[in-house]
Amino acid sequence: MTTAVVLLTGVIVADAAKCTDNFTVRFRENTLVVSAAQMEEARIYSMEGKLLLKERGNFVEFELVPGTYRLYAKVGNQMERRRIELR
Repeated sequence: MTTAVVLLTGVIVADAAKCTDNFTVRFRENTLVVSAAQMEEARIYSMEGKLLLKERGNFVEFELVPGTYRLYAKVGNQMERRRIELR
């Protein structure tokens, strides 16, 4: 029962919830969903700079545990960056 409550109370810091016409970052339960029509890849790093996960494509999902992360996504010729905090 406790696990379900923790998963349902996950929060993304407002900075990570930014949405532009071509790049969206959303959170669904314990999964971070990143999408963009021209996205080539997305990567999740620890705050210490260690690469944790890397996915290719224009729609990727990352299962995360509570903590603070850095998201980098290559969209077209730009690198999008977001700080992700999951509580």
